[in-house]
Amino acid sequence: MAVAGATLAATAGEPGNYLQKDISTAKIVETSRGYVVDVSILASDFEEMFQKSFNERRGVDLSVPGALELEIGRFVANRVTMRGADGTPCPGKVKRSGEDPGNDEGVLVSMSFECPGHDAVYDANKLLATHSSRAWQVVTISRGNAHGQAMINAESPPVRLAEFR
Repeated sequence: MAVAGATLAATAGEPGNYLQKDISTAKIVETSRGYVVDVSILASDFEEMFQKSFNERRGVDLSVPGALELEIGRFVANRVTMRGADGTPCPGKVKRSGEDPGNDEGVLVSMSFECPGHDAVYDANKLLATHSSRAWQVVTISRGNAHGQAMINAESPPVRLAEFR
């Protein structure tokens, strides 16, 4: 089934299985207060993205303990958004960022978003545009017993989570 330019699957697989060159993953889980989003990227891809945006960190001392993890979280959080159905941005915060404990070749950023209502929209276009022209992301959405997947790139429309009920 195709929805807004994204391909959806009936069942959701484990997102880490898709992580490879030019393919990142996002696992979105609905909570009572909004959503938790875990974004995973190959460390080698992330390093290229991080270097391209070096000017954003000009003057930041990455040798200070925890500074690199903080900057990794900021980098992703500045490029991934959630919005309500009316377009209002959902307040978000980085819960954890750095090495992916489930994949020694990956970087993981876990964020939470407080969205009013449950008709939110996930948008990773800025992240994918920074990644590369060949970048894709496998998005796995879990809302209660409903699960689905979408495969997006930098030109895809944002993923409407209301499709997964």
